[in-house]
Amino acid sequence: MNLATQAKPAQVLMKAFSNACEHLKVSNTEKCAIIGVNPSTLSRNQQKGFAPQSKTGELQLQFIRLYRSLYAISGGDSAFMQHWFRSNNKALNAIPSHYVCSIVGLINTNEYLDAMRGKI
Repeated sequence: MNLATQAKPAQVLMKAFSNACEHLKVSNTEKCAIIGVNPSTLSRNQQKGFAPQSKTGELQLQFIRLYRSLYAISGGDSAFMQHWFRSNNKALNAIPSHYVCSIVGLINTNEYLDAMRGKI
């Protein structure tokens, strides 16, 4: 593979974020809320992505982390993952799909999933 055809980190990040969102059935509106951009910005950057060290890139990384933790806990059961993401969680006192639309909610959800993974 030559240098011209290698994927850039921003593209890889966008692909991983998009895949995680697709598996959890996250809408474009929800994607925008999670990473803090408007729909036109997301659309414009769909191919080139966002730099991993940018604020948007960091939020994408946090969401991918959430997906990976949930995948590990559920054993990859897509139906369970989607149900968990859309159902009220008493420990978080929120519905994760709504809660992760704020930075605090995304971080708290990751901390919760990390703690749950530690129990397995």
